[in-house]
Amino acid sequence: MRMTSLQAAVRRSLREFGVPGPGETVVVALSGGPDSVALLDALNSAAPRMAFHVVAAHLDHALRPTSPADAAFCRNLCERLGVSVHMGTADVRGRARRERAGLEDAARAERYSFLRKVAWQTGATAIALGHTRDDQAETLLLRLLRGAGSAGLAAMRPSRGDLIRPLLSVSRAEVLGHLAARGLEWRDDASNADLSILRNRVRHELVPYLEARVNPAARRTLARAASLLADEADYFAREARRLLPTVSRPVAAGLVLDRGALGALAPVLARHVLRGALREAGGLEGVSSLHVERLRQLAARPDAAERRLPLPGGREAVSRAGQLTIVARGGEAGARFPAREMR
Repeated sequence: MRMTSLQAAVRRSLREFGVPGPGETVVVALSGGPDSVALLDALNSAAPRMAFHVVAAHLDHALRPTSPADAAFCRNLCERLGVSVHMGTADVRGRARRERAGLEDAARAERYSFLRKVAWQTGATAIALGHTRDDQAETLLLRLLRGAGSAGLAAMRPSRGDLIRPLLSVSRAEVLGHLAARGLEWRDDASNADLSILRNRVRHELVPYLEARVNPAARRTLARAASLLADEADYFAREARRLLPTVSRPVAAGLVLDRGALGALAPVLARHVLRGALREAGGLEGVSSLHVERLRQLAARPDAAERRLPLPGGREAVSRAGQLTIVARGGEAGARFPAREMR
């Protein structure tokens, strides 16, 4: 059978990634939806020629009445394809309650935890996700509407750490074409039509409007913009890693930065340095471009008054004279320097 455009794109992506290599294993995140089914099939067809192994992983989020049927479909599909599958279940609602998070965030956290557990059990070198070019365009729009900086607007990366996205250059139409050519069925998720979910409104209303009224190639153009922004974000991230040790020093409770040295940097570079400082002093969970910009403004204030800025992760920034300290809230620096809240 002739190779589909999706299969060709997946094989090009794997050669670019350099993983999985001969003898290695890749875990495929299999939901049963069209993207994940097409990805599993394409990787499974490439595996013999490229000498790697494929295993699938399906997590039942227990959020829909149809989830047992989805799990059965995935199990049967893998049996037909001759692929080993690992099945799991998660209490997403319980996690959302415990962490006071939204269901979408809790589901994502459970999913990635499960995938990495399967990767560890199978000795896999990579986890393959079925995000497409259409998903990339939607992600860029969502982050733009939330006021993201260049790091956020870079959206999803084709390869980062143990995650690979071999379909990121592939359109949703190509996915459906591949499934039709290969005679493969898939499961529909009814929640994808729920317009109370912002991503669905972007997918079903905003993107079609842009294609009809602004640019017929909007999805491709937006995905290309994300790729260009990723290159720029990576460049500034490298520069920030080089500069951070020259403008900061670690302390027991966090990190101390030189306000004068920060002020000498171009604002765009200062933002990336501060983002790197936040990563070093507790991570970027919950950190937005607004937090980074407020932190930069705090460091750039001309007065020497002591001020505090609350930060995600139970941290705060303490500005005092020529220093900006990022510490755990109520930590040593904060306790030693009682300060006014930044206005």
